[in-house]
Amino acid sequence: MSSISLQRRSFLSVAVLLAVNPAFSLGQNGRQPIFLSAATDRDNKHWLEAFTINNEQLTLLYSRLLSERAHAVVLSREADIFVAVARRPGTTLVVGNVASGDILQTLQAPENRHFYGHGVFSSDGSYFYTTENAYEDMSGDNGRIGVWQVKRTATDISFDRIDEFFSYGVGPHELLLLPDQETLVIANGGIRTHPGSEREMLNIDSMQPSLAYIDRQSGELLEQQSLPPEFHQASIRHIDINIDGQVALAMQFEGEPFLRVPLLAIHRRGEAIQTMLAPEQVQSRMEQYVGSIRYDQSGRFLVASCPRANMLTFWDAENAEFINQVRARDACGVCAFENGFLYSAGTGQIRYYDLLQGAIVDIPMRDDFSTGLFWDNHLVVS
Repeated sequence: MSSISLQRRSFLSVAVLLAVNPAFSLGQNGRQPIFLSAATDRDNKHWLEAFTINNEQLTLLYSRLLSERAHAVVLSREADIFVAVARRPGTTLVVGNVASGDILQTLQAPENRHFYGHGVFSSDGSYFYTTENAYEDMSGDNGRIGVWQVKRTATDISFDRIDEFFSYGVGPHELLLLPDQETLVIANGGIRTHPGSEREMLNIDSMQPSLAYIDRQSGELLEQQSLPPEFHQASIRHIDINIDGQVALAMQFEGEPFLRVPLLAIHRRGEAIQTMLAPEQVQSRMEQYVGSIRYDQSGRFLVASCPRANMLTFWDAENAEFINQVRARDACGVCAFENGFLYSAGTGQIRYYDLLQGAIVDIPMRDDFSTGLFWDNHLVVS
């Protein structure tokens, strides 16, 4: 089947699905969305930024200065708080109130540990899990999952480090919970690093990425899957999970740039990882790098950002098929919103992609919206 026919069939699937099951609309339940992301300004100062869409305009809510660059912002739906997680090899977690932006606590990684920029809350908000590097172990599986207990009172909230688990790999990056809310899914990127070597990758020839499922209570390994040996240099970095428990994987290939390798995959427990390739004219332009991946509101369609290629790609995860690609300069942060995705870029742009129209929609910024910001890799919505 030609790529044009495939895209036409997938586009019709999008139209039918969204017509039958429209996504939420702006201001549902009387609350406007709050978007959060890390950003850096022209003076190399690092920020936590929050904004909304008000009267069809991007409107800044607050900015908070950070002591070091964050990578992702993680939300607790239960407690209405955020955690800005430091980018590798950073060591800080900044906890704040989503609505007000008030900073509630700043935490440090334990000795001989650093964060990888990601975390996840338990469904009840009582625990927070972080991917970490036990970097003085330079021979074994030095990935760790930090376990933090979250204590709340009527007037206060605090995080206490209570435990850690093995990630059963090297270089764990993004982690999320399956819909059962008891199983952590961990993207072990496979890349060994040490803060003494800054951001140098120390084991490219021998790296072994994996997808690990562990019990969040005990740390027991429940399942582990790897890519075929010929793709061992495809670092599994980012994941997303839909309501049916399907896991989407985004990879960054560290081998020869001319090789044709998959950068996306899907997985269900008990099965092998299923890789996905775009048509050759698209795959060859993806620059061997996917920066972020997210399902849409329906849980069927995916966006995968390729900032080095100045491109967003769209996929039908149910059929493991490529749908479309659009040019989007340095776009990386993505989140599901209405009938598509909001995305942010290192150029400072924020735009919306409408799945039904198959097109980018510009959203004007209010005059007081921050300018001169370079958005970091991830974007979330509360």
